[in-house]
Amino acid sequence: MLHPQGGPEMQSERRTHKSRRASHPSDATTPGDFLVCPVHSPGVRLVHYADKASAAPHDTLAYSAWIINDSGEELTDVTLVLRSFTNAGMEELRYTTGPSVLSLGQMPAGGETELVFTYVVTENDQRHAGELISAMAVQAVTASGARLWDEHDAITPISLPE
Repeated sequence: MLHPQGGPEMQSERRTHKSRRASHPSDATTPGDFLVCPVHSPGVRLVHYADKASAAPHDTLAYSAWIINDSGEELTDVTLVLRSFTNAGMEELRYTTGPSVLSLGQMPAGGETELVFTYVVTENDQRHAGELISAMAVQAVTASGARLWDEHDAITPISLPE
């Protein structure tokens, strides 16, 4: 089980946007820029991706988790759930930095928030060859009490030694 780190050593970055900007998932123009969840009925959506298409030891990856409320109503108890973060050896990894609070509370209809986590790739990750897999989910509750859920994995290939 992945345990988020807290305390002063943890840098927190949370950005709330009312308008879309160039780095927003829907602005992707190059295949592979973003791993977008399949189209589904309105609700809460999670778009989760790394800022690099592949990585090598000592690279710092920034993982973005966009939480988007396209339900048409205010949501409560909006929470990002860190499901797992592993390398190809199935070793449990820890983000280097990330938000210390994953419960966002209320989110208005049309609202969206970006939470950013970083990780420095290790030589051990490369020894296993393969990928880093960051699995996250988001949960929320509608005014009528319906529970909404979406999940998304960000997969980053690790380059092989030269």
